[in-house]
Amino acid sequence: MKKICFITTSRADFGMVKIIINEAIKKKKYKTSLIISGNHNENFFGKSIKEIYFNKNLKKFMIFLKQKNNEFLTVSASFAKIIDKITLTLKKIKPHVFVAFGDRYEMLAATLSAYILNIPIVHIAGGEKTLGSLDEGYRHCITKLSNLHFATSKKHKKRIIQLGEEPKAVFDYGSLNRQKIAETRFFSKNEIERKFNIKFYKKNILMTLHPEKIDKKNNIRNLRLVLNCLNSLKDTKIIVTSPNIDEGGLEMVKLIENFTKRKDKFKFFKSFGTQGYLSVLKIIDGVIGNSSSGISEVPIFSINSINLGNRQKGRETSSSVISCQFDKKTITKNLKRLKRKKTQININERDKHVAKKIFKQIIKFDFKKSKNKNFRDLNFNL
Repeated sequence: MKKICFITTSRADFGMVKIIINEAIKKKKYKTSLIISGNHNENFFGKSIKEIYFNKNLKKFMIFLKQKNNEFLTVSASFAKIIDKITLTLKKIKPHVFVAFGDRYEMLAATLSAYILNIPIVHIAGGEKTLGSLDEGYRHCITKLSNLHFATSKKHKKRIIQLGEEPKAVFDYGSLNRQKIAETRFFSKNEIERKFNIKFYKKNILMTLHPEKIDKKNNIRNLRLVLNCLNSLKDTKIIVTSPNIDEGGLEMVKLIENFTKRKDKFKFFKSFGTQGYLSVLKIIDGVIGNSSSGISEVPIFSINSINLGNRQKGRETSSSVISCQFDKKTITKNLKRLKRKKTQININERDKHVAKKIFKQIIKFDFKKSKNKNFRDLNFNL
């Protein structure tokens, strides 16, 4: 195996994919390429392409569709165009292995492109469960197309095997989120205030609310409810980050902009960037919303997060995550629980070497044997 191709479709996945890319670049005998797609180039959502570093040993291929929101280009039309463009790009790159991360529909389209070309696929972060999101189906489809799997927990590893995957091809080395945080050079409080033109209060809360993918009709009503609850808090700075590009996201951004302007207690950012976002988590008292970050990243910073609605339903959560529905009384009550008690970041030594273990396994794995995958049956009685 000489050529490895990675793909990134959002700020969230690039923060973790780049750690493995760094491992690949260290080994100069491997030709490493990166396909950049999804919403990285969208001004409306923070233009996160600015975060993607440039290295002479990393070849980059840009694939962007002209869209700001899925209302303007339906998921199905977008899906077909991504497959077409990425298939042509992969034909040009001719990688020996293709590495995919997570569960976005753009990632499924890209994985299908590799599958069609008979390129072995590595999937990171399969086996998770999000019953309130269409990503649930996308994720499991990617699993079935892939040859090698890296789960983030034993429970996720078990689910991948339940889907008929060969146990010898499924590994649990832990979460790349933790290694990403362990390697972050955090901005100080003063640096954040200067860099992002923000003034922290005695108490500070961050909100990230994405569109619900199944219960779409109430997205605007739910957003207005949460903003009103936050607006009622006294002596509290509310930092709001942008919803993602899912259907309904554009309308939500417009509402946030209109609601927060001329209100000193609110500060709206389309994107902090990974370093900025993690640095803010180190300072604030808590998080509210329905982002996966509230479940996978926020608990590492020893603060509570309020997980709203059903978007993340089914995910494993720590005791610091408070799940509730969009109800004014319940939200108001839970907001009182957002208070920083300690400043420690929960990282252990194992968390610092996840990417190294993953890359080592990728280069030693026998993809030739796994090309003609068998469906492994489990023994159970119907």
